[in-house]
Amino acid sequence: MGFFTLESAQAQVSRGGNFGPWIWELKLGIEQVAAEGVRARLPYSDHVARPGGVVIGQAMMAMADTIMVLAICEKLGRFATLATISQTTNFMRAAVKRDVVGVAKVMKVGRTTAFGEVELFVDG
Repeated sequence: MGFFTLESAQAQVSRGGNFGPWIWELKLGIEQVAAEGVRARLPYSDHVARPGGVVIGQAMMAMADTIMVLAICEKLGRFATLATISQTTNFMRAAVKRDVVGVAKVMKVGRTTAFGEVELFVDG
């Protein structure tokens, strides 16, 4: 059994969790927590979209950073305070009026640094 249950991971990203209010307001839905990684959903709303319905990059990057923290904590088997030292994003296509699904995978955990990848895609 892992560190997080689906419910405890959801609690982390919800109001009162260990992340800031701007993360709570994304209304992320944690869909899967496993040793392989964390899967979450950023539901589409006008709150995270530009005119025309394009989901803003800032919301997607915040989602990616947040679920990577959960994935690293799951890998470590404990909640840890982490600092992002690098985040590179390549937007291949706009997410227009669709939920965005993210899958975070930890690639390597070192003594002081962890590395991972997050793939984001539109639902469907």
